[in-house]
Amino acid sequence: MCAAPRFRSLVGLTGRVSVTLALALTACAQDKKVGSAESSSPQPPTAAIVAADEIPEASEEPTDPEEVAPEEAAPEEAEAAKAAEVAAAEDGATPTPAANAEAAEPDEEAADTPAAAEGKSKVLILGDSLAATGFGALLERRLDAHPDVVAYRKARSSSGLARPDFYDWMGEAKRQVDARTPDVVVVIIGGNDGQDLTNKSGKGKRVHWKSDEWSEAYRERVAKFVDELRGDGRKVLWLGLPRTGTVSFEKKLDLIREVQINAMADYEDVEYFDTSPFFVDDKGDLRRTADVGRKKNQTLRADDGIHFTMAGAQYFADQVYPEVLRSLGVEDAAE
Repeated sequence: MCAAPRFRSLVGLTGRVSVTLALALTACAQDKKVGSAESSSPQPPTAAIVAADEIPEASEEPTDPEEVAPEEAAPEEAEAAKAAEVAAAEDGATPTPAANAEAAEPDEEAADTPAAAEGKSKVLILGDSLAATGFGALLERRLDAHPDVVAYRKARSSSGLARPDFYDWMGEAKRQVDARTPDVVVVIIGGNDGQDLTNKSGKGKRVHWKSDEWSEAYRERVAKFVDELRGDGRKVLWLGLPRTGTVSFEKKLDLIREVQINAMADYEDVEYFDTSPFFVDDKGDLRRTADVGRKKNQTLRADDGIHFTMAGAQYFADQVYPEVLRSLGVEDAAE
């Protein structure tokens, strides 16, 4: 008999499954990753939660180069804007949001020495561009600053669970947990999954988006991914996708969130954290601004209502940080 998922949100606990959330910035701390076959492959364009027309779709007969866009490089102009944001972040200020609002995905870096993690609680952050850029880097940096915690991060922009022909998260998840042996795995993924489900080869039958079979097939894929992350005494903290400001994209995300929550129902060691309350105001509308650090009324989103500004990435990381410590059973060193 299926148990209710452990669902955690700011408005309370629902059922027997508790849930937790996370997202947003890559600037300063480089991504600490374990080498793999994917590590040397070209990087796709940076993105946060990507709008529907920006997601690399799996087309039957791609004729337009943009249909296989994941391997294209980001524009130089965007990289220059991100560098300016990174410099401002290093100085301790909240950077002025750039046009595309997200910091660039970091280069690969060799794994840390085992001595760095000795005697500390270990956190592994996995996910798409939300983990690869702003939010993920800021969360990692803050966790690393805690004297009793060491954080690692593996992320890939434009990726998800729908397209293993583009990026094999099943294989990468196993490599990461085997190498890092984390106490808690923080996951934020799914913004690019509102499309057909392919197999690893990208060939053969696919499960079409909006078909009757899609929800169950995606639920099974999420559950398989979770199985790769679990281990004795290890917890998985799955961050629900944050609310966006676009009606059409939100319809996709609503279904993806629902399926992800249902997939957590069979696990006692997995928490799903609903992040939506962070991004709605008292009237239920999208929250546009918030106090971030000492800065008042900072803009959280770019003009598209989807991507985070640097301030928005910091805000999101600040909300998720205490949830990660709670999952670890570690007290905040600042308190």
